[in-house]
Amino acid sequence: MRCDLGFGIADFGLVLANEVIKQFGTNDVFEIAEKLKISIVYEKWYPVTLGELDRKNRRITVNENAGIPFERIIAHELGHYFLGETEPQSRGDAEFDEEKFCDEFAEELLKNG
Repeated sequence: MRCDLGFGIADFGLVLANEVIKQFGTNDVFEIAEKLKISIVYEKWYPVTLGELDRKNRRITVNENAGIPFERIIAHELGHYFLGETEPQSRGDAEFDEEKFCDEFAEELLKNG
């Protein structure tokens, strides 16, 4: 389901995280992933990336060598997932930094609830 969220880019992570919490009734990333039927897989690789979202196969892969809490990685990857569910105009201008957004989304998701 795609939607135009209709708010400024400065508030994007905060608003989207709060909408996710409201929609799913939790900020527990494991519960959100389960409700979305997204599997979580744990693997080890050299920490160039901390995690990866495979939208087609509905899977988040977490790098066990990341050195940060897995919940944070999963929240970040869920940010990519939910970002893909929004209309492009909701994201702001061409300078939109998706990785920065996903970090902000993860921070907001994990601190609220």
